[in-house]
Amino acid sequence: MTPMITLLSLLCASAQADDRPTTTAFVALGWRGYAMADHLSHGPAFAAGASLFDDRLRLGLGGTARPGPINPATFPLDLDTPYKGQHTLMLRSDGGATGLLIEAGLPLAHGTLRLSTPLLLGYGGYGFYLVGEDRETPDGRKPSAWEDALLAGADSAFGVVVDGGLQLTWGADRVVRPTLAARYHAVLGYEATYADRYAGPSVELGVEVLPRRGGGSGEGGRR
Repeated sequence: MTPMITLLSLLCASAQADDRPTTTAFVALGWRGYAMADHLSHGPAFAAGASLFDDRLRLGLGGTARPGPINPATFPLDLDTPYKGQHTLMLRSDGGATGLLIEAGLPLAHGTLRLSTPLLLGYGGYGFYLVGEDRETPDGRKPSAWEDALLAGADSAFGVVVDGGLQLTWGADRVVRPTLAARYHAVLGYEATYADRYAGPSVELGVEVLPRRGGGSGEGGRR
């Protein structure tokens, strides 16, 4: 019984010395710059879930978006049959992804930094669409019907999304923590009329929120 009592005593002492819970919730928000489909774009990203084993493992849900209205890049589409008298249309693109987040992390610099490897596995897609006056279709049909016809039924494509990379977190012992990440984002099997792949690297600046150590005698209370 003596070894068991000793082990329990050590565990209790460790828990008292560090009053941060080993399991807690986290929320992260970020803004990404992408280099995908031969152009630059940007958009929001999010993640939320559970932080386990003193933040050495995170499990949750995550997502990304590339909104068309805030990305001015246009994509020319040459037509054999003119649309409203035009032989070339300028399209825009949008899309996004969501899925399961798995992130392993290690504390650095006495716990003030955290290096992690976030991996998002999910589903998503990207498409191309008419903009401006071109959305006023000549026969009154919905723009999506014309987009489908003009791009031979392949105005968008969806598939399994893999999004992974490295992330560095500053102030990993605080509630609000700035982050910097480099990732690679890909929709597996993507193939649309305009693009046969939608994949590429991204850089993300963000902020995450986790409960900090209590304000008592713990290390966090002295910071």
